[in-house]
Amino acid sequence: MNLLKDPFISTTQGRVSLKTLLTSEVDYQLQYYFDETQLAMLQLLSSLTTVLLKPTLEELKGYLNTGLTEEQYDAKLGRIDIQWFEAECFMRSAIPNGSKAADGPITKLVSGIECGSSPNALGLFSEVEQVDVVCPSCTHVLNYNLHMNIKGECFGPTGATGIRGGGAISTLISGKNIKTTILANTIAFDFFERNAQLDKDADQRFMWDSPPTGELYQAQKIGLNRGLFALAYHIDFPVEDKACVCDVCGHTSEQSVSTFLRIKYKGHYGSTKNGRDSHAGWWLHPYTPRTVKEDGTYAVCARDQNWQSWQEFSSYVVGKETDKASVKPAYIIHQYQQNLSTCAINCLVGGNIADQGSIVGRVYDLYSMPSSLNKNLGKIDQVIDAGLKQKDRLSQALNKIFGVGYDKNFVGGIKEQAMTSFTAMAQQTVQQILLDVDRKEASKLRKEAAEKLSAEAKSIFSEVQRKYQHDLPLFKGLVKGEYVLHKVNTN
Repeated sequence: MNLLKDPFISTTQGRVSLKTLLTSEVDYQLQYYFDETQLAMLQLLSSLTTVLLKPTLEELKGYLNTGLTEEQYDAKLGRIDIQWFEAECFMRSAIPNGSKAADGPITKLVSGIECGSSPNALGLFSEVEQVDVVCPSCTHVLNYNLHMNIKGECFGPTGATGIRGGGAISTLISGKNIKTTILANTIAFDFFERNAQLDKDADQRFMWDSPPTGELYQAQKIGLNRGLFALAYHIDFPVEDKACVCDVCGHTSEQSVSTFLRIKYKGHYGSTKNGRDSHAGWWLHPYTPRTVKEDGTYAVCARDQNWQSWQEFSSYVVGKETDKASVKPAYIIHQYQQNLSTCAINCLVGGNIADQGSIVGRVYDLYSMPSSLNKNLGKIDQVIDAGLKQKDRLSQALNKIFGVGYDKNFVGGIKEQAMTSFTAMAQQTVQQILLDVDRKEASKLRKEAAEKLSAEAKSIFSEVQRKYQHDLPLFKGLVKGEYVLHKVNTN
């Protein structure tokens, strides 16, 4: 099987090829049982399309406006060395002779699950039986997900940190159908070369063609082809001639995979501490928002289990400057808003929420975006700003219970629970309000956001008051907090 020619993509209408997705008028729907796998497949397909088409910005505009024909696809296919996309070869560099590879069940590649006994290696589910066999077609997206999205700590001493860093947030353009989504997330070579600050002789060879050598991988020497599929492991997926129903896509297969082998590369990317300390530089991955600090560049990651993506959303599409750091949107967002934006689209924010070796949550949120991103980005900022200000007001009101003489951990738990409830409720509210981003003026959007989020904050605060109405010290503190909450809202 070849990933550029043959059907390996799981859809609700069976497996189809990349050519079919890009040239057909059928609106196929991906079929994968886990958000994380679905997100990884969108990244994988867009990266494959990038290295196949190698488009300029003007060519990419044409594909988005008029589509891609079968003849155009075949012409591009004839200009690429397709041997590197054979199933047994793609993203798989041979395990060195004499090396002892770590093995494990395929379960470890779903949601970053480590199904061992380590107390700091937990996943979102723990029963191996839920994913213990997959079809050979799904090994490619699981392999890509391992290299791009899963933290090395999830695998303990045998884990490796990939080119994006561990647990990075991804931002993608979501189009009207799967075809436009893939094309909108395809990288224009001239745009990337102009912005990524690579050496003129940056290596474009895939790592399974030319594995890296040495202890340090210099970012400026990694070309786009190489970086989009950069490896952190020598890896293999032993295939058994045993029929199965795949636990990841649900399709039947004459062959199955239940284990995988891996051994980590010896060198370091700039996404690791050793790499940063040695000035390797962070490779500017097109799907990753980044934080720039004095000591280097870092991938943006979800903060903790209670974090919600709306709190940082404006920085993912607008950017944010503080005294200590600068958050910059992913190149794919910048490319679209500066050069390709012609109609209303959505933005997909996804990734794992990791705590060292544990996966404690997943992010998979869709936001409506204005048809003209350059002119209307301020609308998004207004809505997010209204939410953040209301969050701060609620926090100030709840701080009044810290002065009543009770244990700080006890009252801190009360506040944390209330704040978690607010940020979770606000996630849906913000997403809903942004559906009107093209139809309403910025002032109306901000007013609507402020009113709805204020009501939610007051409702949560009232629930806390009711719960502790018979605890006089706490209730007195909450009465003071109520005054603060309402007074601030009038300013």
